[in-house]
Amino acid sequence: MAHLFLDHVSVHYDGQAQPAVTQTSISVRSGDFVVLVGRSGCGKTTLLNAAAGLVPPTGGTVTVDGKTITAPGADRAVVFQNDALFPWLNVRDNVSFALTLRGVPLRERDAAAVRLLERVKLDGIGGKAIWELSGGMRQRIGLARALAAEPDFLLMDEPLGALDALTRERMQTLLLDIWAANAVGVLMVTHGIDEALLLATRIVVLAPGPGRVVREIEAGFGRRYAGGEPVRSIKADPAFNQARAELEDSILEGEAA
Repeated sequence: MAHLFLDHVSVHYDGQAQPAVTQTSISVRSGDFVVLVGRSGCGKTTLLNAAAGLVPPTGGTVTVDGKTITAPGADRAVVFQNDALFPWLNVRDNVSFALTLRGVPLRERDAAAVRLLERVKLDGIGGKAIWELSGGMRQRIGLARALAAEPDFLLMDEPLGALDALTRERMQTLLLDIWAANAVGVLMVTHGIDEALLLATRIVVLAPGPGRVVREIEAGFGRRYAGGEPVRSIKADPAFNQARAELEDSILEGEAA
């Protein structure tokens, strides 16, 4: 079981009066779906970038299975809010790009792209140009590309933030389907309280000034979906509404602390 661990991580950007985050510890194991929530400026994206190896900590360590992270790696795939697809490549070649870098033969790359597109429910569009696609389709392609490297961890920075409400709900269930089927560890940033409750096995509440953890909340609504319960039924449960109120209170209390 793979283990991503941010151990008392601090990040202080040059020219800033105080750290972006300080003394923050977060653990993500295979099969975890950990979601970071909190107001803007609490360090959510900074922590995700540290986990990705994009931002070096100025204090503490980031490790995978005990080995210190110093750079991005194939064990950690990143999905951003802006899909970052290559407009000069078609869908199939975008999805298989990581395999191209590894020198995988063309026939194997194309077969892998077909499988991955099926996994994100975009069968038969491999030859299309990126500019022909909707925002939701582009995000699914970005997710398929991330999965191509068969990572141990998916790191996602507001991947659904730019989508309309209906597309966002469909993408939430797709993320749960992929998480349940692949047993990857997920670390995700969101501003959506309902989204955090639906997806997470554990929610980490952050507060600003500097960024720090103020509470961790165990959540199990996503596992109910994986067990066959419809999303609308889950969200209509009074327990979901109670959890939403508690999470909102935790965010507000963290700001006041």
